[in-house]
Amino acid sequence: MKIAAKIISTLFHPLIMPVIGLLIIFNTDSYINYTVPFELKRAFIILVGTSTFVIPLLISLMLLNRKLISSLEMETQKERIIPYAFTIIFYVFTLYMLKKAPISPIIFNFVIGATLSVILAFIINIKWKISAHMIGIGGLIGALICVSILLEIYITPYIIFAILIAGLIGSSRLVLKAHTQLQIYVGFIVGVICQIVSLYY
Repeated sequence: MKIAAKIISTLFHPLIMPVIGLLIIFNTDSYINYTVPFELKRAFIILVGTSTFVIPLLISLMLLNRKLISSLEMETQKERIIPYAFTIIFYVFTLYMLKKAPISPIIFNFVIGATLSVILAFIINIKWKISAHMIGIGGLIGALICVSILLEIYITPYIIFAILIAGLIGSSRLVLKAHTQLQIYVGFIVGVICQIVSLYY
């Protein structure tokens, strides 16, 4: 069970959720899919993937090598402070780059929601350990629901699949004893709310 839980936690790392969200949005039956050239989609995905996943991951590996964190799981609140701070910097950089690009407001607001969730995770983590994994999948689900309503498109299978994955992630974090049930539920709610606020307001 623990091996399976570790695999699920690794595969569905919170930092990869913005890229997954973009891939889904770019492949929906909407104007975004049909009006954005493939080359531009690829550029956006590379930018977001590099700034919000690859670089934060490399920084975490560097911190691990220097023994500033004990593992990539970052089990304690103290270990998460530096990685979160760097992640916020690169999320903000991503927003700065996207602001200059000819991109749909929905895409930009989606990344704002992801940035907001990381900032809140950082702030909450100072006093209380919250589940970043659940913030990530909660944000993805919140974004998909909002996008389906705003663009009036049918992506229910994606939403259902994401909810099932959320259940697997939450169960995995409990099996690994990385979080309490409350930390998992609160993380999920924070992720959902960040995307709803960003995409609607």
